Amino acid sequence: MRKKLLALALSMSMVFGLAGCGDKGGGGGGDAATSQGKSETKAVSGETEEKEINGIKYKVATDLTKDDIELTYFHFDQKETVEYLAKRFEELYPNIKVNAVFNDVATYNETLNTLVSNNKAPDAIMYSDADFALSNYLLRDISEFWDSDPETKELASTINECGLGCYATSARYGMPVKFFPTGMYIDLNVLKKLNVPAPDRNWKWSDMIKLIKDCTVKDSPDNMAYYGCGFYNRLDSYYGIAAAQTIQGEFGFDGTDFDLSIWAVGEQEFADLKQGGYIAPETKTIEMENWTGNFEEWCGNTGHVALFTEAFWTFQNTWNKEEYKEKDLDIVPYVVPAVSEEDASTDLHHTIATIDFGGLTTSCEYPREAYELLKFMAFGQNGWKTRIEMYNNEENVDAANTPLKHVTMPAPITTNQEIWDGYIDMFCDGMDDEHKEHWREYFASCMEPIPYGWTSIAGYWNYCDEYFNKIEDGGIHPAVDSGKKKAADFADEATTKANWYHATAMINYFGPDGYGVLSDDEIAKYEKMIEENQ
Repeated sequence: MRKKLLALALSMSMVFGLAGCGDKGGGGGGDAATSQGKSETKAVSGETEEKEINGIKYKVATDLTKDDIELTYFHFDQKETVEYLAKRFEELYPNIKVNAVFNDVATYNETLNTLVSNNKAPDAIMYSDADFALSNYLLRDISEFWDSDPETKELASTINECGLGCYATSARYGMPVKFFPTGMYIDLNVLKKLNVPAPDRNWKWSDMIKLIKDCTVKDSPDNMAYYGCGFYNRLDSYYGIAAAQTIQGEFGFDGTDFDLSIWAVGEQEFADLKQGGYIAPETKTIEMENWTGNFEEWCGNTGHVALFTEAFWTFQNTWNKEEYKEKDLDIVPYVVPAVSEEDASTDLHHTIATIDFGGLTTSCEYPREAYELLKFMAFGQNGWKTRIEMYNNEENVDAANTPLKHVTMPAPITTNQEIWDGYIDMFCDGMDDEHKEHWREYFASCMEPIPYGWTSIAGYWNYCDEYFNKIEDGGIHPAVDSGKKKAADFADEATTKANWYHATAMINYFGPDGYGVLSDDEIAKYEKMIEENQ
């Protein structure tokens, strides 16, 4: 009901003519059925002029307004980083004032709801929960800008090939803002201690499972057990993407349908590893205290775990800090292995990634300029030149006085070689050639990213929130991890539910009563899916 009220507030704001940008009057969205289609504003001309700042050569767009305007960017990105970028954008476009508004992710959606309800909608926003953004009709179609922008042709291939940010429609509502590639971190020192050879860079999923088992040694010479895997992210999410190149989303999503029989294999394999004692204890557990003597210890600090499914940012935030460099660790990245021999033998295959998206709100008065601003904060090459400059200077710090390089730094999602050369030099500063090459190979291997489902699939989070995480008194994961149930027991029903939630969301968000961009054939297809998956 709350979302319906917000949608009503959005449409009412258009009725009363309160469209505007930031402090220039503000406004909500538009009527979902009439104002959410193709933008009527001009496309990106691609014409630029060169401007140099601090030795960096920028290509400045010449097709933006010359009027003095203000744009508001509402975000949950790293605060000081966005402020740095905003100042540089203002240097490049002196007539545009950027009002960068940070909000903690914990209250982000609620705060954004309030802003929109009060006719103070920002011009550009970040979002992670696609169902929240789409069900509230917050996002403007930016396909006219995107399709005419030369830089969008230089992105990781899956962004365009899989329509990430399009949500299985002909429109585009989101662009990738922050990209955190996923990988497997391996401690080479542990492998040496256990006399286990390092895997090939083109390893397969089965090679990884064997490594985890080979490196689990409970009765070790130093009287402290070694574990094959320490987890932050679950292996089933990784497996669901690594299983086949046709997969475009979690739970075996192929762009239209889900198939949780694929997910079930990875889910069961991870549960079997946990039950078999191959997974290191988690922080703040009795098992951790029994293992290390410290209830609050982290397995990544022990030097007794071979492989980690940690987040991308863990390396720079933790392992690459001076205090950790002194420890007996030698952490290097590996690509998430493909399941099949054929996929593993290629230089690139689909891998899961954390991607936060962003978009323009439907009330923005200057969408062309807001697009340029959001691109600068996201994948744009001008923005990344600025980020690399900022990260290279360790005097650029956050409120805790930590250099911004070590504060959840993302990776470029552009394929531009100049950007990547600068990024790798900055990222690998102080490393020897061997370790720098490890990272160069890793980054090259993860440029077919597939984001987690809640950011990229309509209906996904509704499905998780209302079904997947609710059944079996706590959700499917605990039931399978504990051995009470097998993952295969859920596959059929979970697939049916996932397809129903997705088809229902597609009709609600993009059908006649929503954005109104589905064709008659598409509506018929989703109505049939709803009927077949009741």
